[in-house]
Amino acid sequence: MNIPKQYLPIFILIIFITTKLSQANQNNNSPVPNDPSSTNSLFPGGKITVEIINDLGNQLTLLYHCKSKDDDLGNRSLQSGESWSFRFGRQFFGRTLYFCNFDWPNESHSFDIYKDHRDSSGDNWCEKCVWKIRKTGPCRFSDVTKQFDICYPWNKSLY
Repeated sequence: MNIPKQYLPIFILIIFITTKLSQANQNNNSPVPNDPSSTNSLFPGGKITVEIINDLGNQLTLLYHCKSKDDDLGNRSLQSGESWSFRFGRQFFGRTLYFCNFDWPNESHSFDIYKDHRDSSGDNWCEKCVWKIRKTGPCRFSDVTKQFDICYPWNKSLY
């Protein structure tokens, strides 16, 4: 790719900004406040918070590993009722995807915990996406009903 010299600084600035916006911050077992002064998540580069709550019951420990194309958030675990959250900037072109593998005794599942086209538009968009992980599948909190009633099936297995 041959970029004219006069546009090189602009090109470098765009690459820097998009790289910095896609990096995630993580918090373990601490609530993330809904800060109204935060960057509006409807726009590319807006900050999104994803919170995961272990709702398996029966004192089951949830083992999980979340990542995106660029950020690996590592192997983690949650006891029943505990939560963990991470925060990230949306990619400029609306292609942000974070996926997680979830394991507990005798079961293993995966789920796209944040999909830009599902979670950033329409009636069910979220700036703070709070998920309860259940045996039947993940359920997200609805700001409309104030319940965890936006439920999805686990991703289909590739095996």
